[in-house]
Amino acid sequence: MIKDSSKKIEEIIETIKKRSSEIYDNFGTGPSYHFYKRLYQLRNDYNNIELFLSKDYHIDLLYAALISWGMNSRRAKIKDFDQFRQSICSCSDQFKDLETFEKEGIKDFNKLKPILQEIYGNLSLMKTSGILVSNSKLLHFLFPKVCMPMDRTYTLSYFYGYADESLKKYIEITELSYEIMNLPENWGNYLDDKWNTTVPKLIDNAIILLEEKSVKNNGI
Repeated sequence: MIKDSSKKIEEIIETIKKRSSEIYDNFGTGPSYHFYKRLYQLRNDYNNIELFLSKDYHIDLLYAALISWGMNSRRAKIKDFDQFRQSICSCSDQFKDLETFEKEGIKDFNKLKPILQEIYGNLSLMKTSGILVSNSKLLHFLFPKVCMPMDRTYTLSYFYGYADESLKKYIEITELSYEIMNLPENWGNYLDDKWNTTVPKLIDNAIILLEEKSVKNNGI
């Protein structure tokens, strides 16, 4: 359970409004930025998830982006490419359900929750542990306007104070982010063509700023 969730929501909102432009100073540019922006642009061009994933080049980009976002460094080891691709393709039906949810603009998180739970249980991208981190990042690449990327250093530390992963935590954090996304705020005022691409990424960036740990040149 997320303690002081109302307070954390207020902190995140205030940080988005006052400090969102600072995130570029932390991240700058580099491989993580390049692959992220390229994927974001292509996903906007292909607004059909089935068509998007039918292109081998797009799977290649997803693989490269996750590696540039730390999914094959230190203790994290991503699966070999063929296994990676197979796992993504095995979730195609759930991805289509998630896309329907996104396109219909449904605001009831209880309708999103079972889709995310099924994807979380089926998607297996890593040789090592790191389901929450790898899955949340991939889902953000595929559905950037709905799903927030997460990590241990910032996201789990901010909400729980430690880095153990679980489906329960993934759902709790996503529900909180979804609550923020659907507040009557003009979030478009804080978006840009750099790192602040969507509201879920604004929330992620705010959490990083609240943790006040520099990650410049280290990816996300």
